[in-house]
Amino acid sequence: MAIRFGTEGWRAIMAEEFTVENVRRVTQAIAEHVRRPRPASRGGRARVTVAVGHDTRFLSDRFAQAVCEVLAGNGIRALLTDRAVPTCAVSRYVVANRLPAGVVVTASHNPGIYNGLKIKEAFGGSATTETVASVERRISRAKPVSLPMEEALARGLIQRVAMLPTFLQGIRRFVDVAAIRRSPFRVVVDSMHGTGARLIEGLLRGGRCRVSTLHADPDPLFGGHAPEPIHANLKELSLAVKRSRAHVGIANDGDADRIGLVGPGGAWVNPGQVMCVVLWHLVRTRKVLGAVVKTVSNTMMIDRMAQALDLRLVEVPVGFKHVAKLMLKGDVLIGGEESGGIGVKGYLPERDGILNGLLVLEAMAMRGQPLGAILAELEREFGRWAYARRDLHLDTPRVERLFRRLAGAAPDRMAGQPVARVNRLDGVKLIARDESWLLFRRSGTEPIVRIYAESPRARRVGRLLDFGVQLARDGRGA
Repeated sequence: MAIRFGTEGWRAIMAEEFTVENVRRVTQAIAEHVRRPRPASRGGRARVTVAVGHDTRFLSDRFAQAVCEVLAGNGIRALLTDRAVPTCAVSRYVVANRLPAGVVVTASHNPGIYNGLKIKEAFGGSATTETVASVERRISRAKPVSLPMEEALARGLIQRVAMLPTFLQGIRRFVDVAAIRRSPFRVVVDSMHGTGARLIEGLLRGGRCRVSTLHADPDPLFGGHAPEPIHANLKELSLAVKRSRAHVGIANDGDADRIGLVGPGGAWVNPGQVMCVVLWHLVRTRKVLGAVVKTVSNTMMIDRMAQALDLRLVEVPVGFKHVAKLMLKGDVLIGGEESGGIGVKGYLPERDGILNGLLVLEAMAMRGQPLGAILAELEREFGRWAYARRDLHLDTPRVERLFRRLAGAAPDRMAGQPVARVNRLDGVKLIARDESWLLFRRSGTEPIVRIYAESPRARRVGRLLDFGVQLARDGRGA
């Protein structure tokens, strides 16, 4: 069985491809990759140490134990989290303790039947393309060497550690938590039964700010839907914000590296707008500058903001590893995905949904404006943009037929609008003269074709998506 990594790690359905045996095979490949530059302790050389975390999914703690046992079998010391933690907590722990790598057992925002592994590099971000290629090359020939948990614990090759304090300390150093506590905001957090738990509530306890949390307890089924903070999954949060007259609702995905936002009255705020709020705050309030990186599926408002603020804009394929690569190479102020994964300068080259929720609150507190007022200000200056996404489960032949057609001759019109240009950076993106656009791309983590649309005219978004769905299903646009 060929195991391949997607846009962020390896994910698969539990008891099918994601099994203890395959987790051990992948971990053996990771161990061989990590040991390559720094062999295990021989002749007085320092022993390699790797941090291992896990989320709240069914059996994630057991899979994490299997990861540690293989690392120990290879002479690598495994520091195993003492509880389920956000992915970024592992990243922070790796950086704080100068470790060469971290491994997180998580399927992030995928449905409960999935699980997965993420690799974190020494810099605290997603595994680079080179690292992924190195690991994948080794999987097919990997023969796992494992040391039982009890023996490894006795020999000090596996140690249980508390990762959460280091993570929270990093957030407190970066965010003005005191300013948020002083502000009279009412906030509802939806942790979606994931690792976010009551972390935001705990950080803000003790001031004027009032925080309540939904779905803080683990649930392997995630309440019956994927722990992805998109509009369709946040109806209960929207209702809670509306009923309590809260100023904002903040949602995090299963491993808390993504953010979803609900505004006053329960109105959905799309992730592109969230990135714009954080960008605006960093430049106008914190007075920080740098390049802006966006994935091809993100909002055109970012383009307009970067131009107005005289900031260099770079567009990359979907996958935060592309953003992280640029954050490591140059002076990047902010980088983000359409899915709600955002990284900021001075923190880590990594997504962090907890951090970004707090940065939105910090923007409100330091500017003395509610979220609605900030969004209105952005729309007055950079235009109003409507955005939506649909996910289609299609069989492989239809998917291949769709992308063959788009690669050969993309439509010259979409939903009645002439196509001005085509962007093939990741999938196929059709762009109209008024900057409305329609993007087709394959998911890197599930058997899904994602169709995205955005337009300065709200009514056009639905027509664009209808056109895209019909083209994907039967080859004919509407």
